[in-house]
Amino acid sequence: MENKLEFVEIFAGELWQAEMIKEILEDNGTLAFLENELMGSIIPSQICSGGVAPVKVKVKDSDFVRAKGLIDEFNNASFSMDEETK
Repeated sequence: MENKLEFVEIFAGELWQAEMIKEILEDNGTLAFLENELMGSIIPSQICSGGVAPVKVKVKDSDFVRAKGLIDEFNNASFSMDEETK
C-alpha cells in the first residue's frame, strides 16, 4: 500500500492574491504551495488562456475542507478602517 500525498487546487489568481491565500493557510497550520509562481508572473498568457488566474495555490487533499473554510472566512470578512479605530 502506497502512502502517496495528493494535492488539489484550492485557489487560482494573480501572484499577489495567491501569496496572500498561501500565507493565511500556512498561518493556520495548513501546508500550501504555489504552482506557476514564476511563469505566472512573467508570461501569464503562456500558463492559461488569456493569462487570467495563472498562479494556483495547492493543498493536500485531506486539508481541502479546512483550507476552503479559511479562504471563505477571509473572503467574507469585512475590513473597515472605522472598526479598527473604535
